Parts: sequence; C-alpha cells; structure tokens
Amino acid sequence: MNENLINKAAEIIVSSNYIVSFSGAGISTESGIADFRGKDGLWSRYDPSIYASYQYFQRDPSKFWQMHRELEDIVEDADPNPAHYGIAELEKMGKLKAVITQNIDMLHQRAGSGVHGAKIYELHGSYGMYECINCGEEFDIDEVDTKNVRYPVCECSGYIKPKVVLFGESLPYGVLEGAIRECQKADCLIMVGSSLLISPANFLPSVAKEYGATIIFINRENTIMDELADIFLKGKAGDIFTELMESVKDLV
Repeated sequence: MNENLINKAAEIIVSSNYIVSFSGAGISTESGIADFRGKDGLWSRYDPSIYASYQYFQRDPSKFWQMHRELEDIVEDADPNPAHYGIAELEKMGKLKAVITQNIDMLHQRAGSGVHGAKIYELHGSYGMYECINCGEEFDIDEVDTKNVRYPVCECSGYIKPKVVLFGESLPYGVLEGAIRECQKADCLIMVGSSLLISPANFLPSVAKEYGATIIFINRENTIMDELADIFLKGKAGDIFTELMESVKDLV
C-alpha cells in the first residue's frame, strides 16, 4: 500500500466533520461472507431468479428458505473485520455520522456502528428481523423457528421472510431517501468494497461529490466510477483500514 496515499486519506479524515461510509459486499468477504455474485457466492449454487425472487417466494417460499438457511449459517459464523471496526472507531471519534450499506449481515452493528449516534441505512434490509408478507407483523430472529420447518408461517397463515430485499421488491421505505440526504451533508464519503454496479445505490458517491464531498475509495478492484475518487486505496479493506486508522490516530 502506498504510504503517501494512506497519509493523505488520513489527513482528509482528520480534517472532516461529517464523514459517511458506504459499504458493499467486498467489506465482508474478509469476514468469510463471499460476494453473492462471486465464483463462490450463493448465486453460483442458487439461481437468484428463483431462489431470491419475491414473486417466486409468494408462490412457494421453500426454495428461498433452502438458500437462506445456508446464508444464516455463513453469517452466524462471520465476525467483523478491521474495516468494520475502523468505521465504528471513526464514529466513536465523532467524525463519522452515517453508515450506508448494501449488506444484510449486520457486521457493522456487531463492530459497534450506531452506538455513538451514527445512523445506519441498510439499503437491502437485514437478515436479523423477520416479517409476515400478509399481515406485516415483525419478529426478532429468535422468535421464529426456521430450522425445523420447510418454511415459517405466521398465525395469520401468511409466509414469513427476513426483512431483506428480494428481486422484484422495492427498497425499504425511506432508507434510500435518508441515505441520499446523508450524502448531501457529507464533507467526506468513504466507499468500501463495492463494485458500484448495482443501481440505485451506485449513484450515492455521485451525489456526495456533487455536494462537495471528498471521495475516498477502498476496494480490491477498479470500479466503473473511479473518476469520482479523490483518493483510491486499492487492496483488502481490512489491511487498508488497519494502516489508515494508525495514521489517523497519529494525527489527532
């Protein structure tokens, strides 16, 4: 990693007062959660047009739950990595005000994000809450038996699903709008682990840039929006955040 770039990114962070982070699947791959679209991801074993389709779920939820039980085991075995902890540390320092994520794994929360007042915007929902698609009742993850049934059913006979966004569903009400407002207020946006291929979330860095934010990209690969980045730190998110937070702490 280029030490000069790390130091420049640290200087930007220290001089910023309203940092927003935006994370994609790449932040969690180091925690053992493969990118769904990667060669070892869920979509390599489960056709998302069937197993992750809301229309298909409404007809027969059993295939979704077959896939989701595997995802539950993967997520439950995963732990936050230094990138998750680094973002939480920036919040604790009073720098970071909002976490926007495309991930459903709740690793940001487990690392401590949200504890010191930062708002968390889960664009694609969260695996930790369930809901009935018929009556709308919500359940904590521990309230629903998902292991000993083909699929869980509400008392109203409606199908129960995690509060995650399936193909064919809209994003949770108000979440995208809130994320846009945070990007408009940001003086620094840190994008971590996203290919920036998935719409509509991929336009958030453009919003932040339009409103004057300095943009830091942290990613293993180039993205289709590299021109937005004021600094691009290429590599593993956990390794980069380890170095970045050391540099930040040296400056404060």
